[in-house]
Amino acid sequence: MAFPERLSLHELAVMAARIAVKEGAGEAEIYAVKERSYAATAASNRIEGLNIVDETGIGVRVAVGKRTGFAYTTSLSRRGLEEAVREAIALARTSSEDKYWQGFPYPSPSYPEPGSIYSPSLARIDPSEVVEGLAGLVSVVRDEGASLVMGAAYVSTIERVIVNTNGVYRVDAGTISAAYAEVSMKAGDTTTPGVYELESSRTVMVSPARVGERAIAKAKMCLRRASIDSARKTTVVFSPKAFAQLLRATLLESLLGDNVVRGRSIFRDKLDKQVASEKITIVDNGVLKGGDNTWRFDGEGVAMQKTTLIEKGVLRGFVYDHYWGLRAGLSSTGNAVRAGYASRPSPGFTNIVVTGGDAREEELLEGSEVIYVEDIQGAHTSNPETGEYSVLTNPAILYREGEPVGWVPGLMVSGNMYREIMENLEMLGRSTAHPLTGFYLPAARFSNIVVAPKQ
Repeated sequence: MAFPERLSLHELAVMAARIAVKEGAGEAEIYAVKERSYAATAASNRIEGLNIVDETGIGVRVAVGKRTGFAYTTSLSRRGLEEAVREAIALARTSSEDKYWQGFPYPSPSYPEPGSIYSPSLARIDPSEVVEGLAGLVSVVRDEGASLVMGAAYVSTIERVIVNTNGVYRVDAGTISAAYAEVSMKAGDTTTPGVYELESSRTVMVSPARVGERAIAKAKMCLRRASIDSARKTTVVFSPKAFAQLLRATLLESLLGDNVVRGRSIFRDKLDKQVASEKITIVDNGVLKGGDNTWRFDGEGVAMQKTTLIEKGVLRGFVYDHYWGLRAGLSSTGNAVRAGYASRPSPGFTNIVVTGGDAREEELLEGSEVIYVEDIQGAHTSNPETGEYSVLTNPAILYREGEPVGWVPGLMVSGNMYREIMENLEMLGRSTAHPLTGFYLPAARFSNIVVAPKQ
């Protein structure tokens, strides 16, 4: 009995749940994923190849009393399902009892219809179109005399199924297209850093050439060098990309429900208190139309939703999966995230949306000295419990009186994001961008940020 000849993905999930109960599980949850993707890659101004993935996998999570176990399989036969179920049950029986365990979720009262997450035409796309799109990127880079450090074009169709023994039974499908490019340029003795650009869409084929054009335009800004003679505090504008990276490494970690319950969040006792400038409103929007991470249900079958985290600087909430929501005395916010069928769920973000401000681009750059940070390296070394960060800009452009002077190689930027987002945020850009997967936000201008030149 093998898929796809005889059983659909949801039929396999139901079969696995029934096997789990028969084998002695008190509860069972089956998360199944089928993905077909085409990914064309390029480097050094040439296409390297096309990778085609057509994979189906099933994750099995069971509870035996207050003990849980997890296993997964890519075998779609009945024997394969039975082996995965038995392994999960065996792991549960040998695991430590979790006194906080309260079972799997029950079905949500209703489920959203967010729209623009599946495109039949994108699902039917031929892999040759993906390669042709990437060839357009290579052509644009060559024509500009630039170097393509790396680039890719990607299209994927995903079917998700979640079934549990408490009555959850949901099926969803989505598509996504993405392209990225890292480009550098050389003029005289100046070689720019690699400038990275990304674009994605749930419904249309992204143009890799357009992504490359944006990267090239930013790389050209680095062909003229500038310098800063000493470490000091100055005005810094973080691009949407750099702002997203810093938020992800600091503030957002403190908005995860498990960190709150464990006492690892600086915000654990600050609900309904001012934690940021009134300019800041942050929402986790799992039902954002066309959002990168928009689905009808999360990794446990709970309806996805829109959760306000910070509203005009006031802390309004956190994101939870089912387990950590119950431990907090609350409920799931529809934020159970999985890396795939081979992983358990945990609290995570869907689509982070930061409301734009009222500053025009030229206003963000006004002043005798402004550093515009396009990208950063080392955000992962930040301390989310204290907010401290020290990152390498890559690149940063020096502006004087609103005019670009040039790229400042090796410039370091450091500070404390919690303090700065409360005290030093001067303005947010009027327009929002989509610089990284799952982020929608403006550029942000801060005063009194410590910058230090390369020694």
